[in-house]
Amino acid sequence: MIAEAEAVLGPLAAWAYQCHAASLALVRAGIGTRVARGACDGVGGQHSWVVVGDDCYAADAQIIDPTRWSYTGEDPHIWVGSARDGLHRPHGGGSIWAWGRPNAATGPVMELTPRKPWSRAALVFLELLGPLDKEGWIMLAHAPVEGWPAGEIIDAICESGLAGYAPIDIVGMATNRNPKGLYMREDS
Repeated sequence: MIAEAEAVLGPLAAWAYQCHAASLALVRAGIGTRVARGACDGVGGQHSWVVVGDDCYAADAQIIDPTRWSYTGEDPHIWVGSARDGLHRPHGGGSIWAWGRPNAATGPVMELTPRKPWSRAALVFLELLGPLDKEGWIMLAHAPVEGWPAGEIIDAICESGLAGYAPIDIVGMATNRNPKGLYMREDS
């Protein structure tokens, strides 16, 4: 996998500090499945990397990071490891059960419009959640994505006219949407 990634990127030095562009180039070339974005040890700001598989939040997600070296001062090389290594933390990670719940509706209750019928897990979660207004759905879109059918519900939040309020990184990593073509191959 490293040799294939190096063949796609060419000289790694040309990709210094271009984490999202390099990660997206790999995904578009079929190396990895999705670009993830969040925090990474040794990187002073937001960072992007490649996840092999469809779950950027999986505890054992396989990670390919083509540019970490440029932030840490290491020799140019493609870092390959796992989320278990603890270096990469995607935006939106964490348990919703530790986070809590969005505020109860104080304005008009808003029903979401899913693109396909709700799964059983989504129906149960929505029942537990109770009715929400626009502000409640926006708050939920910013919640940690683990422990609930976040992808399905955030997709419906976007479908219901609130896409501009949902964090682009969470939409790109938790749903099947590909905002501005920046997270998956266009033919995904």
